[in-house]
Amino acid sequence: MLQFIQPAYHALVRAAKAIYRRAAVIVGMLLYHATMIFASSTGAGGFTKATTEISSYQTPVSNLMKAIAAVIVLVGAFNVYFKMQNGDQDVKKTIMMTIGGCVAFIAMSEALPLFFK
Repeated sequence: MLQFIQPAYHALVRAAKAIYRRAAVIVGMLLYHATMIFASSTGAGGFTKATTEISSYQTPVSNLMKAIAAVIVLVGAFNVYFKMQNGDQDVKKTIMMTIGGCVAFIAMSEALPLFFK
C-alpha cells in the first residue's frame, strides 16, 4: 500500500511547489507594477512641494534657535551670578554648561541651512 501512496504524495508535493513558485512570481510582478505606478504618479510633485514647504521654514527656525540661545545666556548669567553670591563651588561648571548650551544652539542654527542645500 505504501508503494501507491508514496508516488501520489511526491506528485502532490511537486504540484504544490509549482503553485508556490507561480504565486511568488505573480506577487513579485504585482509589487513591481504597483511600485512603477506609484513612482509615475503625482508623488514626485508632492515631494517637491514638501521640500519647498520645509525649506521656507528655514530662516524662522534659525532665528528661533538664536533666540533660544539668547534666553540660555540670560538664564545662565543669572544662575552664575546667584551661585557666585552664595559662594557655591560649582560656578565654573555652571559657566561652562551655559557657554556650551549657547554655542550648541548657535552652531545648530548656523548648520541648519546646510541640510537644505
